[in-house]
Amino acid sequence: MKIDLQKIKNTLLWLAFTNRCKHCNTLIKKDEELCEECKENLPEIKGEKCKYCGAEKKRCNCKKHRTEYDGITAPFYYEDSIALAVRRLKFYGKDFLADIFAEKMAKCVKEDFEDIEFDFICYVPFTASQKLQRKYNQSELLAEKLSEKLEIPLNNIMVKLFDTNSQHKMNFKYRAGNVFGVYDVNEKVDVTGKTILLVDDVRTTGATLNDCARILKIRGADRVYCTIIAVAGAKSKDDNNEIAKPSDDK
Repeated sequence: MKIDLQKIKNTLLWLAFTNRCKHCNTLIKKDEELCEECKENLPEIKGEKCKYCGAEKKRCNCKKHRTEYDGITAPFYYEDSIALAVRRLKFYGKDFLADIFAEKMAKCVKEDFEDIEFDFICYVPFTASQKLQRKYNQSELLAEKLSEKLEIPLNNIMVKLFDTNSQHKMNFKYRAGNVFGVYDVNEKVDVTGKTILLVDDVRTTGATLNDCARILKIRGADRVYCTIIAVAGAKSKDDNNEIAKPSDDK
């Protein structure tokens, strides 16, 4: 069989000078990170944020419902290219996205929580069976990267006591009950008087973050703040009466 050296050369050149969009996997130039469509549709959260849900105040839909945590910040809405990228991180093994998201999350923490001194970072945990099903816990990966970028110690203090139904498959009104009493704090760790940064991927109703913050405070933590990749369920940017519907979140 005759080997086409020119074809091989062209293929190698193509591989050397092309790249893939970190969010949607589309082919792009080697020196770029995102494709043009993802750049244009990047749903960044800008302006003054609601401390209860993390959305811009003009897009806030939480009606200032009381939360167990003391504040929350996020760089994005769960829309467009970000929703796709989060799903790639969570379900398709694209763990390199954790570092990209953590960079943006760290920037938000520095800006929105600049006067707060955190004792350590923790994250929403998996059960043992979840760890077997998934290659990794995306919230743990994000926390590890944030610990490095913010120079705040990472402490694996949270435990998930038993498996629950997947939050994204449940009606909003049942989500709080689905996670109530599911999480606890490692009995070997003393959180008394501590100020903690809690990490997760997406917030919709806040049920998961609320329950984790609640148990941290029951165990003695002074304050709990949260950082996530994206806020779901905020008012639409195009129509204030239309609510953006998430597909997989907490």
